[in-house]
Amino acid sequence: VYILDKNKTVSQLTILYILVVVAFSFLNLKSYPVLEFLLGSIRIPIIIVMYFIASKIKSTLYFSALILFFFAYLFFREGSLIANFLGALISLVYRLLIFIIVYKSIENKNWIAIFLASIPFFFIYLYVLLLIEKEIKIDFYPWVLNGFLTSFIGGMATFNFLFQDKKRLHWLFISAILFVVQIGVFLINKYYFPDEILRMLTIILFGISNFTFYKFVLLQEELKLKYYRDEILKKQI
Repeated sequence: VYILDKNKTVSQLTILYILVVVAFSFLNLKSYPVLEFLLGSIRIPIIIVMYFIASKIKSTLYFSALILFFFAYLFFREGSLIANFLGALISLVYRLLIFIIVYKSIENKNWIAIFLASIPFFFIYLYVLLLIEKEIKIDFYPWVLNGFLTSFIGGMATFNFLFQDKKRLHWLFISAILFVVQIGVFLINKYYFPDEILRMLTIILFGISNFTFYKFVLLQEELKLKYYRDEILKKQI
Protein backbone atom coordinates (compact mmCIF):
# COMPACT_ATOMS: atom_id res chain seq x y z
CA VAL A 1 0.00 0.00 0.00
CA TYR A 2 2.85 2.40 0.90
CA ILE A 3 4.56 1.75 -2.46
CA LEU A 4 1.28 2.33 -4.33
CA ASP A 5 0.70 5.59 -2.44
CA LYS A 6 4.27 6.67 -3.18
CA ASN A 7 3.92 5.91 -6.87
CA LYS A 8 0.57 7.72 -6.97
CA THR A 9 2.10 10.81 -5.35
CA VAL A 10 5.02 10.82 -7.79
CA SER A 11 2.59 10.46 -10.71
CA GLN A 12 0.53 13.38 -9.44
CA LEU A 13 3.66 15.51 -9.01
CA THR A 14 4.77 14.57 -12.53
CA ILE A 15 1.45 15.80 -13.91
CA LEU A 16 1.81 18.99 -11.86
CA TYR A 17 5.36 19.48 -13.18
CA ILE A 18 4.18 19.10 -16.80
CA LEU A 19 1.32 21.54 -16.25
CA VAL A 20 3.66 24.10 -14.66
CA VAL A 21 6.16 23.84 -17.52
CA VAL A 22 3.42 24.14 -20.15
CA ALA A 23 1.76 27.07 -18.38
CA PHE A 24 5.05 28.90 -17.82
CA SER A 25 6.15 28.44 -21.43
CA PHE A 26 2.92 29.25 -23.29
CA LEU A 27 1.25 31.87 -21.11
CA ASN A 28 2.31 35.51 -21.30
CA LEU A 29 2.56 36.39 -17.60
CA LYS A 30 4.42 39.71 -17.78
CA SER A 31 1.33 41.46 -16.41
CA TYR A 32 1.30 39.01 -13.46
CA PRO A 33 4.87 39.08 -12.08
CA VAL A 34 4.04 37.18 -8.88
CA LEU A 35 2.46 34.29 -10.81
CA GLU A 36 5.34 34.35 -13.30
CA PHE A 37 7.87 34.12 -10.48
CA LEU A 38 5.92 31.33 -8.78
CA LEU A 39 5.61 29.17 -11.91
CA GLY A 40 9.24 29.76 -12.90
CA SER A 41 10.75 29.05 -9.52
CA ILE A 42 8.57 26.07 -8.52
CA ARG A 43 9.77 23.74 -11.30
CA ILE A 44 12.99 22.56 -9.65
CA PRO A 45 11.43 22.19 -6.16
CA ILE A 46 8.80 19.87 -7.71
CA ILE A 47 11.57 17.66 -9.16
CA ILE A 48 13.37 17.71 -5.79
CA VAL A 49 10.23 16.49 -4.02
CA MET A 50 9.59 13.87 -6.73
CA TYR A 51 13.13 12.58 -6.37
CA PHE A 52 12.95 12.57 -2.57
CA ILE A 53 9.80 10.43 -2.68
CA ALA A 54 10.82 8.10 -5.54
CA SER A 55 14.48 7.51 -4.70
CA LYS A 56 15.67 4.80 -2.31
CA ILE A 57 19.24 6.15 -2.26
CA LYS A 58 18.64 9.93 -2.23
CA SER A 59 21.93 11.08 -3.73
CA THR A 60 23.39 14.15 -2.01
CA LEU A 61 25.20 14.92 -5.27
CA TYR A 62 21.97 15.08 -7.27
CA PHE A 63 20.15 17.03 -4.56
CA SER A 64 23.01 19.54 -4.52
CA ALA A 65 22.91 19.87 -8.32
CA LEU A 66 19.17 20.60 -8.32
CA ILE A 67 19.48 23.19 -5.53
CA LEU A 68 22.33 24.92 -7.38
CA PHE A 69 20.27 25.02 -10.57
CA PHE A 70 17.41 26.60 -8.63
CA PHE A 71 19.66 29.42 -7.38
CA ALA A 72 21.19 29.86 -10.85
CA TYR A 73 17.68 30.47 -12.21
CA LEU A 74 17.02 33.09 -9.53
CA PHE A 75 20.22 34.96 -10.42
CA PHE A 76 19.54 34.82 -14.18
CA ARG A 77 16.04 36.09 -13.54
CA GLU A 78 17.41 39.13 -11.70
CA GLY A 79 19.36 39.95 -14.86
CA SER A 80 22.04 42.43 -13.70
CA LEU A 81 25.68 42.07 -14.76
CA ILE A 82 26.84 40.67 -11.41
CA ALA A 83 23.72 38.46 -11.12
CA ASN A 84 24.40 36.97 -14.58
CA PHE A 85 28.01 36.31 -13.56
CA LEU A 86 26.96 34.58 -10.32
CA GLY A 87 24.33 32.64 -12.24
CA ALA A 88 26.97 31.50 -14.76
CA LEU A 89 29.30 30.40 -11.94
CA ILE A 90 26.57 28.49 -10.12
CA SER A 91 25.47 26.94 -13.42
CA LEU A 92 29.08 25.84 -13.99
CA VAL A 93 29.21 24.08 -10.60
CA TYR A 94 25.82 22.52 -11.33
CA ARG A 95 27.13 21.21 -14.66
CA LEU A 96 30.24 19.83 -12.91
CA LEU A 97 28.04 17.85 -10.50
CA ILE A 98 25.98 16.51 -13.42
CA PHE A 99 29.25 15.54 -15.14
CA ILE A 100 30.36 13.63 -12.01
CA ILE A 101 26.99 11.84 -11.76
CA VAL A 102 27.18 10.76 -15.40
CA TYR A 103 30.86 9.75 -15.13
CA LYS A 104 30.15 7.56 -12.10
CA SER A 105 27.16 6.00 -13.86
CA ILE A 106 28.60 4.96 -17.23
CA GLU A 107 30.45 1.69 -17.76
CA ASN A 108 32.48 2.53 -20.88
CA LYS A 109 35.10 5.16 -20.03
CA ASN A 110 37.11 5.10 -23.25
CA TRP A 111 38.27 8.72 -23.20
CA ILE A 112 39.45 8.80 -26.81
CA ALA A 113 36.05 7.63 -28.03
CA ILE A 114 34.27 9.97 -25.60
CA PHE A 115 36.39 12.91 -26.78
CA LEU A 116 35.56 12.15 -30.44
CA ALA A 117 31.86 11.82 -29.59
CA SER A 118 32.03 15.18 -27.77
CA ILE A 119 33.41 17.14 -30.74
CA PRO A 120 30.04 17.74 -32.53
CA PHE A 121 28.52 19.04 -29.28
CA PHE A 122 31.46 21.35 -28.63
CA PHE A 123 31.35 22.81 -32.15
CA ILE A 124 27.64 23.56 -31.76
CA TYR A 125 28.34 25.22 -28.43
CA LEU A 126 31.37 27.10 -29.79
CA TYR A 127 29.25 28.49 -32.63
CA VAL A 128 26.72 29.83 -30.11
CA LEU A 129 29.52 31.41 -28.02
CA LEU A 130 30.94 33.13 -31.11
CA LEU A 131 27.48 34.55 -31.84
CA ILE A 132 27.16 36.10 -28.39
CA GLU A 133 30.84 36.96 -27.82
CA LYS A 134 30.27 40.74 -28.12
CA GLU A 135 27.18 40.70 -25.92
CA ILE A 136 28.42 38.50 -23.10
CA LYS A 137 30.55 40.19 -20.42
CA ILE A 138 32.43 38.88 -17.37
CA ASP A 139 30.54 35.57 -17.48
CA PHE A 140 32.13 34.53 -20.81
CA TYR A 141 34.73 32.14 -19.36
CA PRO A 142 32.33 30.33 -17.01
CA TRP A 143 30.14 29.66 -20.06
CA VAL A 144 33.17 28.35 -22.03
CA LEU A 145 33.95 25.89 -19.22
CA ASN A 146 30.25 25.03 -18.99
CA GLY A 147 30.38 24.24 -22.70
CA PHE A 148 33.31 21.86 -22.27
CA LEU A 149 31.51 19.99 -19.49
CA THR A 150 28.21 19.89 -21.39
CA SER A 151 30.01 18.59 -24.50
CA PHE A 152 31.73 15.83 -22.53
CA ILE A 153 28.42 14.86 -20.94
CA GLY A 154 27.00 14.61 -24.46
CA GLY A 155 30.01 12.57 -25.56
CA MET A 156 29.76 10.13 -22.65
CA ALA A 157 26.01 9.74 -23.17
CA THR A 158 26.31 9.23 -26.95
CA PHE A 159 29.18 6.72 -26.79
CA ASN A 160 27.52 4.59 -24.11
CA PHE A 161 24.11 4.85 -25.77
CA LEU A 162 25.48 3.61 -29.11
CA PHE A 163 27.29 0.61 -27.63
CA GLN A 164 24.94 -0.45 -24.86
CA ASP A 165 21.27 -1.27 -25.25
CA LYS A 166 19.98 -0.22 -21.85
CA LYS A 167 16.82 1.70 -20.99
CA ARG A 168 18.53 4.10 -18.56
CA LEU A 169 20.98 5.16 -21.29
CA HIS A 170 18.09 6.21 -23.52
CA TRP A 171 17.05 8.70 -20.83
CA LEU A 172 20.65 9.89 -20.43
CA PHE A 173 21.12 10.32 -24.18
CA ILE A 174 17.90 12.33 -24.54
CA SER A 175 18.76 14.58 -21.59
CA ALA A 176 22.36 15.12 -22.81
CA ILE A 177 21.19 16.17 -26.29
CA LEU A 178 18.62 18.50 -24.76
CA PHE A 179 21.21 19.96 -22.34
CA VAL A 180 23.28 21.11 -25.31
CA VAL A 181 20.33 22.48 -27.28
CA GLN A 182 18.76 24.08 -24.19
CA ILE A 183 21.88 25.95 -23.13
CA GLY A 184 22.46 27.15 -26.70
CA VAL A 185 18.91 28.47 -27.07
CA PHE A 186 19.09 30.03 -23.59
CA LEU A 187 22.30 31.93 -24.41
CA ILE A 188 21.01 33.15 -27.78
CA ASN A 189 17.75 34.32 -26.20
CA LYS A 190 19.45 36.00 -23.24
CA TYR A 191 22.45 37.66 -24.88
CA TYR A 192 21.96 37.80 -28.66
CA PHE A 193 18.35 37.77 -29.85
CA PRO A 194 15.65 37.99 -27.14
CA ASP A 195 12.51 36.47 -28.59
CA GLU A 196 9.27 35.05 -27.17
CA ILE A 197 9.52 31.85 -29.25
CA LEU A 198 13.08 31.25 -28.01
CA ARG A 199 11.94 31.89 -24.44
CA MET A 200 9.19 29.29 -24.81
CA LEU A 201 11.60 26.82 -26.39
CA THR A 202 14.13 27.33 -23.58
CA ILE A 203 11.49 26.58 -20.94
CA ILE A 204 10.22 23.46 -22.75
CA LEU A 205 13.75 22.12 -23.30
CA PHE A 206 14.57 22.89 -19.66
CA GLY A 207 11.50 20.97 -18.53
CA ILE A 208 12.14 17.89 -20.67
CA SER A 209 15.92 17.71 -20.10
CA ASN A 210 15.61 17.92 -16.32
CA PHE A 211 12.81 15.34 -16.24
CA THR A 212 14.67 12.85 -18.48
CA PHE A 213 17.82 13.21 -16.37
CA TYR A 214 15.74 12.63 -13.23
CA LYS A 215 14.46 9.39 -14.81
CA PHE A 216 18.03 8.36 -15.66
CA VAL A 217 19.17 8.94 -12.07
CA LEU A 218 16.33 6.80 -10.70
CA LEU A 219 17.04 3.93 -13.13
CA GLN A 220 20.75 4.13 -12.32
CA GLU A 221 19.94 3.85 -8.61
CA GLU A 222 17.72 0.82 -9.25
CA LEU A 223 20.64 -0.82 -11.07
CA LYS A 224 22.97 -0.08 -8.16
CA LEU A 225 20.52 -1.52 -5.62
CA LYS A 226 20.06 -4.65 -7.74
CA TYR A 227 23.84 -5.09 -7.85
CA TYR A 228 24.07 -4.80 -4.05
CA ARG A 229 21.24 -7.32 -3.58
CA ASP A 230 22.90 -9.77 -5.96
CA GLU A 231 26.22 -9.42 -4.10
CA ILE A 232 24.51 -10.12 -0.77
CA LEU A 233 22.83 -13.23 -2.22
CA LYS A 234 26.16 -14.49 -3.55
CA LYS A 235 27.75 -14.17 -0.11
CA GLN A 236 24.83 -16.00 1.49
CA ILE A 237 25.16 -18.87 -1.00
